[in-house]
Amino acid sequence: MTVLLAANTLAAVAGIAFALVGGVRPAALSDSGAPSGGERFYGWMYAVRGVPLGVAAAVAPLVWTGAVCSLVLYTAAAAQVGDAAIGIATRKWTMIVGAAVAAVLHVATAVAIR
Repeated sequence: MTVLLAANTLAAVAGIAFALVGGVRPAALSDSGAPSGGERFYGWMYAVRGVPLGVAAAVAPLVWTGAVCSLVLYTAAAAQVGDAAIGIATRKWTMIVGAAVAAVLHVATAVAIR
């Protein structure tokens, strides 16, 4: 269980890091030369969602158990599935793999702490 909690926390922290990079340097994630105003806008939108959700996914299983904690983790997993779907649509394989692994870890942790 400790290994699963550590892996879940690591996945959540990685999600937070990518959300912050998306907000601060959106071109780093989109592979564009100079970010447009729209890229910066959507980068910050991603960060505003990703940071609090990542913090919740990292912290919740360390302080609570039960249905509410599982709900937080399932929500974080759903967001990661959405990110993986965007990765599929844009053919960004690292986004697909990273988001899929995070989703699996969030779901596995939710099941284990229930």
